[in-house]
Amino acid sequence: MILVAGATGELGRVICRKLTERGGTVYGMVRAGSAPAAVAELEAMGVVPVEADLNSREALREACSGCDSVISGMTAMGRPGESIERVDRDGQLALVAAAAAEGVERFVYVSYSGVIGKDDPLTLAKRAVERTLKHCGMTWTVLRPSYFMESWFSPALGFDLAGGRARIYGTGREPISWVAREDVAGFAAEAVDSEEARNATIEIGGPEAVAPLDAVALFESVVGRRIEVEIVGEEALRAQLASARAQQERSVTALMLAYARGNAIPMDDVAERFGIELTSLRRWAEGTLGGDA
Repeated sequence: MILVAGATGELGRVICRKLTERGGTVYGMVRAGSAPAAVAELEAMGVVPVEADLNSREALREACSGCDSVISGMTAMGRPGESIERVDRDGQLALVAAAAAEGVERFVYVSYSGVIGKDDPLTLAKRAVERTLKHCGMTWTVLRPSYFMESWFSPALGFDLAGGRARIYGTGREPISWVAREDVAGFAAEAVDSEEARNATIEIGGPEAVAPLDAVALFESVVGRRIEVEIVGEEALRAQLASARAQQERSVTALMLAYARGNAIPMDDVAERFGIELTSLRRWAEGTLGGDA
């Protein structure tokens, strides 16, 4: 039996789908205030929803009880009013402790790439969880994905392809191994019983590293029209980081600064060992934007 924490999130739902396709019992940890439609979607996949409050040690232990593995990708990011300390740090640490107390054999944690961030709230939280996992007594896996295609090529971060505008951070010339959510979910699902993933930290990217400006040119070829580019330089990002007060704003700006410096991850060997066919940026773009061409 496998418990997926953050099951109603974008990544969590894909992980749940991957696991149910493999067979076996999958539990999805949800909040009391989770959207009914999201919970219903889990149930339609065959996932058993389990309600748990991150502040309740007893509820977390009950959620983990009887499970062989736990996969957690839960985060406060993108949830207005939610605290990084409560979810990404204290909540994750409480879940790790509950899983260990209940005799869970393996814990798979979805963090992010080791070159992303430094001393912003989200990075500090993620690295704290990574350190704790390595001494928790369970078999552990830390997955460190690079920048998600679905997030960083979206209007939320200034990449509005429908409007013909794209925001680039830094010079736009530093290659990044953009990764598809589907592929990260695939690694998470494989990690629960993989010897390759046993007590391992695994950096994850796409099949090639593509500079942001080259990505814009690729998208232009897919949609068949010109995209206006806005450049936000590192100096402006550093000023934004210095003035940011909210945790999520500081963390997102730190991610933008790291993006400006690039993140190329060699993936041929890793993908082959896990049997994952990585999604290229072109294939993702054609599948996502092809109808706009």
